[in-house]
Amino acid sequence: MERIAHNGVEPSSLDAPACADVIGVALLHPKQALVDALEVLLAPQPDIEVVAAHTDLDWIRLAVSAGDVNVLLIDGNDHADDPPVIEELRSASAGLGVVVIADADESATLSEAVRAGVRGWVGRDASVDDLVQVIRGVHRGETWFPPAVATKLLDSLLGEERLRRQAWGELESLSSRELEVLRCLMNGLTRQQIAERFVLSPHTVRTHVNNLLRKLNVHSTLAAVSIARQAGLSEGEKD
Repeated sequence: MERIAHNGVEPSSLDAPACADVIGVALLHPKQALVDALEVLLAPQPDIEVVAAHTDLDWIRLAVSAGDVNVLLIDGNDHADDPPVIEELRSASAGLGVVVIADADESATLSEAVRAGVRGWVGRDASVDDLVQVIRGVHRGETWFPPAVATKLLDSLLGEERLRRQAWGELESLSSRELEVLRCLMNGLTRQQIAERFVLSPHTVRTHVNNLLRKLNVHSTLAAVSIARQAGLSEGEKD
């Protein structure tokens, strides 16, 4: 992330509006020393207040649920690769911005994290100015990723889209009834339950399942469900 100074003024002081609302920041990191260091580094910023800094997720949950947190900083090796945790925290506080602290080579699950709500990425060796810029940008609703990370993200998303299109192409060979049966399998229904839902005989359901397995060129319902999920097939209503 490029640092830009204007007339000798550092970005951290340049970007801070004179009458800005204070940004409540929470820090979640497994190492207490780094939590303490980040808290000290951010303390001089007039528009940033560290409202929670801890190694324990439960403490961060409390602060987020109380509505005190605008931007959450989270370690890339901690909970950043756990989309359900990010989704849980964002659902507890509308508008919560999430920033990951990690290196570009730690971005294996970046696309999942972005889908969960991550909107900023800061390298472990980033300057305080870089960190502050990302916090302010994410708080404004912007997305901030270093070029190397953004490239990996785009490659990952494009690769997933290719796989999705390929999987959807395979589903196009299924009949409407076979798609309904496949949706039931996605919801965990047994063949007997599927038979009862559609008032069919178990033999007929078995035939539909065998046909869809043959058309998808797989040997198990688990593999068929995997293709359906990869294609983005809606599960429909669950019992």
